[in-house]
Amino acid sequence: MAYTLPADKMVGLKISYVDKNNNPATIDGAVVWQSSDPNIARVEPPVPPEADNSTVNLVPGTAVGNCQVSAQADADLGAGVRQLVTLLDVTIVGGEAVTGTITPTGEPVPLP
Repeated sequence: MAYTLPADKMVGLKISYVDKNNNPATIDGAVVWQSSDPNIARVEPPVPPEADNSTVNLVPGTAVGNCQVSAQADADLGAGVRQLVTLLDVTIVGGEAVTGTITPTGEPVPLP
C-alpha cells in the first residue's frame, strides 16, 4: 500500500532496522536514500542533517503520480558488504485548490 502525500505538503521519513527476532539492529555506515522519480517526489536531508542519514524529508516534485523511495544500507558489520534495500511506495496527489477556471461547454447557439 502506498503512502499518499498531497503536493502542497512534505513529511519526514525515518528508517529503523531490526534483526530476524525484531530486536533493534545496527548497520555499517550511513543510509543512502533515493527516489525513483524526483519529478514526483524527492528526498532531502533534514536541517540539520544527521550523521547516519536515518531521516530525510519527503518533498513533492512538480508532477503528481507514483514513485518509490529507497533506503540502502550495509547490513554486514564487518569488512564485507551485504546491501539491504528498503522500499516505500509513494503517491503524490493534488494539493488544496487555490484557483478555478471557467470554460465554455460547447459551441455558441442562436437565442430562442
